[in-house]
Amino acid sequence: MIKQLILLIWIGVMGASLSCKGPKGDVGPAGPAGTNGTNGTNGTNGAAGTPGATGPAGATGATGLPGKDALGARVVTTGSVKSDDGGYTFGVSGLTPADTLMLSTCGVFVYIKSQNFWNAIPGIVPFADGSSTTFNFKYLLRGTTFFVDIRPVSWTTANQLVAPERQFEAIRVIFVPTEKFRRVSAEVNMKDYNTAMSALGLTESDVQVIK
Repeated sequence: MIKQLILLIWIGVMGASLSCKGPKGDVGPAGPAGTNGTNGTNGTNGAAGTPGATGPAGATGATGLPGKDALGARVVTTGSVKSDDGGYTFGVSGLTPADTLMLSTCGVFVYIKSQNFWNAIPGIVPFADGSSTTFNFKYLLRGTTFFVDIRPVSWTTANQLVAPERQFEAIRVIFVPTEKFRRVSAEVNMKDYNTAMSALGLTESDVQVIK
């Protein structure tokens, strides 16, 4: 019985071994197509470039009269001066071409300071001794110099045939381009120095001292 069982097992093993050596099967059908891959993400933008270097500064322009405002007005002043033959003449020199062009057509307003008050001329200027002098002025542009000539017209000093000499605390001149002065001339009292300065946007820092 045991021999028959061993024989049957051996025959089964042999049959299994022989069955592995059968002919190759046919090629199987093609598998389904794969799905498309997803698109890659866009790359990030590169960093901005650094700004270029600032170019060199331009050359400094010529210096004109100071005190420019929206109206283009200028103001100059002397220090304390003594009259000559009762009047006084002075010049503003070293003008630029732009200055001479403006001064050739500007309005000119002159003030004499006496007893700490600015007196417009043509007009009467009172002095500390109780006397007064009436002054007029003329002006002239010659080359790069602007001249102002202040002359006495009359005076109250009794029995004096010639104009008395005066000590002026200061003399100031405001220059206003004619075409721009028309914008405020109807409203501004130019005989009042402080009113004129305020209306023209001028301050003490705009005043040029002439020697």
